[in-house]
Amino acid sequence: MSYIALSLLTVLLVPGPTNSLLLQTGINRGLNTSSMKFVAAEWLAYVIQMSMWGVFIDLLITDHSWIVVATKVFAVGFLFYISLKLWFSVKDNMPGATAGVSVPDLFVATLTNPKGLFFVSFVAPVGTFLSLDNYLSFMLLFTAIIFPVGLVWIAAGAFCSRKLQAIVSGRFLSRAISLVIGLFACGMLFNIASQVIFA
Repeated sequence: MSYIALSLLTVLLVPGPTNSLLLQTGINRGLNTSSMKFVAAEWLAYVIQMSMWGVFIDLLITDHSWIVVATKVFAVGFLFYISLKLWFSVKDNMPGATAGVSVPDLFVATLTNPKGLFFVSFVAPVGTFLSLDNYLSFMLLFTAIIFPVGLVWIAAGAFCSRKLQAIVSGRFLSRAISLVIGLFACGMLFNIASQVIFA
């Protein structure tokens, strides 16, 4: 169980599309009740994604491998959309400018985040999603880890907004986050292309 907890914690802490958006949320909204909705949306999206992958992944890979590829392509497309939306919604040199990312945006970005597939494929023990007891145990552990991690990213954004306001609240950080998400999407696209070409 400690291996599973450590794996979940490590992967959830790694910067990526969802964590970048949580950081941006902290910068724009601070750490408060409103920003908590973003962490709840992240949790719900991961639960839905992992539940679906966990139950159907064997069937999808064996009999309908094209569905896996289509899902990944959709994920890449949406991440590019989020990246461009974040880039072009920045207001120059305005401390209160928001990045225009909403709770539904973060939900869909997380729903298409490959971390959920990684958790199902490499972290969850075999048979987790075939047993209600094992499923609930895994999801409870996941819940206990994801909420503190999400709050850490939002708190980091709120801290940066207070201490480094001249840097983080203007164009620089918002577009840096946009680039992180865009580069992540490019990496995913390369991975998909490699799998298709060398399959």
